[in-house]
Amino acid sequence: MNIVKRKIAAAFSLIEMMIVLTVVGILLAFAAPDLFSLMQSSSLTSEGSHLRNQISQAQQLALAKNADVELRFFKLADTAAAETEEGFRAYQMFQFDKTGAMIEVSRFYRINAPVILSEALSTLLTTAGKDSADKKFGFVSPQEGKYEVPVGLGMEETDYVAFRFRPDGSTDLPNRSNGDTWYLTLVQGEGAVRDTDPANYYCLQVNPYNGQITEFRP
Repeated sequence: MNIVKRKIAAAFSLIEMMIVLTVVGILLAFAAPDLFSLMQSSSLTSEGSHLRNQISQAQQLALAKNADVELRFFKLADTAAAETEEGFRAYQMFQFDKTGAMIEVSRFYRINAPVILSEALSTLLTTAGKDSADKKFGFVSPQEGKYEVPVGLGMEETDYVAFRFRPDGSTDLPNRSNGDTWYLTLVQGEGAVRDTDPANYYCLQVNPYNGQITEFRP
């Protein structure tokens, strides 16, 4: 009988459990914004690091194979993530084969939502600004095109913007007369795509002459 009483006395009452849960809930409420911000920053960093590695790999492949390597950025919606608005959400590498045909040399990589490339903050995603002098000297990028890529359960012809690394490690990007540079900017979320001054971003600048990549973060 005494043993039973001791066991009952050692248990938590319902009121005590409710107090503990309330305290935990209050602590989580204070910590949630910082935790969410940390998760967003981690996702942005992961996607930015992968993109930087792929750009470096494209340059190394051009040097190793002594042939142009093209990096294409595809503009598409992501219905699987409920992102119905088209945006630059994927990229892939291509290279000329022995017959002169452009073939895939990497897998099709889809940027994990809600991270996306900002068209407004990425000069490498606009084809405007080239003039006849640029084309005369072989500076034709960034260039536009269409290519079939996996969308949903099938293949769909999708718009892309691309630039190339040459066998010497340089690019086919012209010097920008207005003093601007060539860069790509990853941002977090649909709202940030239309923001010209996002609180968080991952920017990669590409030197057109030697292909060197410089990273910028806020």
